[in-house]
Amino acid sequence: MLPAAIIISRPTVDMATFIGVSHKVLGRSPASNVDACSRPMLDAERLLSCLAVLRDPEARNGLQPNLLAHVAFSLFLVADERDFLDIIECAAGMPVVFTETLVHNVMAAVITGTLGQWRDAVKAGSDSNAEHSVRHCFNQIHGLFVAEGLNVWSEFKQRPGSEHTFLFEDKR
Repeated sequence: MLPAAIIISRPTVDMATFIGVSHKVLGRSPASNVDACSRPMLDAERLLSCLAVLRDPEARNGLQPNLLAHVAFSLFLVADERDFLDIIECAAGMPVVFTETLVHNVMAAVITGTLGQWRDAVKAGSDSNAEHSVRHCFNQIHGLFVAEGLNVWSEFKQRPGSEHTFLFEDKR
């Protein structure tokens, strides 16, 4: 059985309060760049873009690596128990709740981490040393975040791996 994952929680940000209070104490809106953006943004990207503007009024919208710890996501994963330890190892440092399922030798887990932790876990799980099923799991998680518009892997080079998976390597 190949592992499967879905996002079950995303950050919800009270942008109205954040922007209102920020405007009062700063004398400017940290959302000016976000408001001027023509494409829709998730709360996570909106918040991170506003945080970047707090530090630098000229900052561009986007997912800056040094701010990824400010948003967290929970994923529900199902995997063969033989792969489970390797998957959890790639997600080291993230809180995990796991249990057995009705299917023999299959485990289920909820793992919660910041966007930065998920970036690192996907990189670790998409390494050439990772087992195919583990790489499949983290490739799928990568796809979930990219589908949400949260591609935080731009500093990595993606190259084909075995059996319809891909590997990540540092571009540096």
